[in-house]
Amino acid sequence: MGPESFKAAENVEHNTYHQVHIIGKAAIGQYLWSHLFNGSLDIIDKGFFQNGNKTIDNIIFTYYSGPGYIQNSIPQEIQFLVLIINGRTFKHVLKAKEWLDFLPEIHSLKKTAIILLGNEKCENHWILPYMKSKGGIIDILFIVYDSALIDNKEIFQWPLGVATYRGFPNLYYNQIKRVSSPRKYKCNFMGTVYKNSSREVVDASIRTSRLKNICYLSTRYKWLPNESKESLAEYLSILQDSDFTLNPVGENTECYRIYEAAALGSIPIIEDNMTPGLCVSPLRLLKKFNPPFIFVKSWKTLHEVLQTDNFNFENIIEQRIKLLLWYDIFKKNIVTYFLNILKESFFSFTLSQ
Repeated sequence: MGPESFKAAENVEHNTYHQVHIIGKAAIGQYLWSHLFNGSLDIIDKGFFQNGNKTIDNIIFTYYSGPGYIQNSIPQEIQFLVLIINGRTFKHVLKAKEWLDFLPEIHSLKKTAIILLGNEKCENHWILPYMKSKGGIIDILFIVYDSALIDNKEIFQWPLGVATYRGFPNLYYNQIKRVSSPRKYKCNFMGTVYKNSSREVVDASIRTSRLKNICYLSTRYKWLPNESKESLAEYLSILQDSDFTLNPVGENTECYRIYEAAALGSIPIIEDNMTPGLCVSPLRLLKKFNPPFIFVKSWKTLHEVLQTDNFNFENIIEQRIKLLLWYDIFKKNIVTYFLNILKESFFSFTLSQ
């Protein structure tokens, strides 16, 4: 993705550099910066301030994150802004609105893009009055989850990514264990089991069948956000020691586990069903990039899926390598997708096709 990949409009020279500030006020900002951009961070005051710089083609990105950055402590000379905010709950929306209501006070601001961690039921209509087409300040919006608001003109989809808030690392291919060797577990499921959900079916089907001897199961009945070094290390170890990772739907079909399994070469088996709410077309962004995942409609077929002859040792290794390579290309494609939209909106030129 070098300079030759970009085509400038006639009024923009290739050697013209643009400054874009990124302010991360949601954990998905870390996914953008560290996992997609492969950017480094300067950690100041024990993480109270986190700063980074990265030049991609002719855009100089400056990243600000950490609780120390509030409305009156960010640079006031910002012209082109990417603001990353959380709109998952009502309380998060209130904080997000504080940022959006503040933006008109940055008098130098010319263009604004928002990356929004959306509500898991796709209840995001609160942000529409802030869109430029409605008289607001947002030029383009990227939103997580399959919202019906996405029109690919002003509002675009964004991947959930890995759980950076729990410290999930950005590992390279040569850092991943047991890529070409047997793994201990056929499958794993680690997660919260919600009452009356398909996760109860997965939990019960493993506990009450021979799968309990070949699959790793670790479940809880209440979601817990905190992660210790020990629990994170265990989680990473199990993913890297499992052929498959089970992904029954939770509050939404899309979950961190899908990306985390892909990142570590554990083939995701995903329940491809709609969840209650306003979302549409589950996982449409991921499907656009033809992922080497396994999609199921019912967990009653799990035994058959795991026992198929297509998953002998040699084929599993082949699929594992294919998955790791796909995920690496996926991340690069998302960066290209992001830059295309950003450049067209902010600077009126795009990547060449």
